[in-house]
Amino acid sequence: MSTIACDTPRSTLDESAWQAVCKTAAEHAQRGCGLSWEHWVTLFSSEIDAQVSRLPESQRVHALEIAAQGWDYATPVERQETQEWLAENGCCSHGITLGCCPAGYGS
Repeated sequence: MSTIACDTPRSTLDESAWQAVCKTAAEHAQRGCGLSWEHWVTLFSSEIDAQVSRLPESQRVHALEIAAQGWDYATPVERQETQEWLAENGCCSHGITLGCCPAGYGS
């Protein structure tokens, strides 16, 4: 995956560069999600977490807002809540009913 074009300290976020990072992360998540929305959110959000950590702290909140508004970024807490809900409701971590997951979960 490409890296953020904002590696040098700046006072404001380069929104177009960050949107390109989000778009690339979304494309990578799409290729690896197996068409599971929950798994896509996990893959995308995890990559965004890794990329946002490279930004100056002053830019991180805005960057995550962009990722949430445009690509449904979920915080680590939100992802954990989703995983707990899935487990309580008979689904694997990919969001698929146990016994039906192509990765073999629940079979």
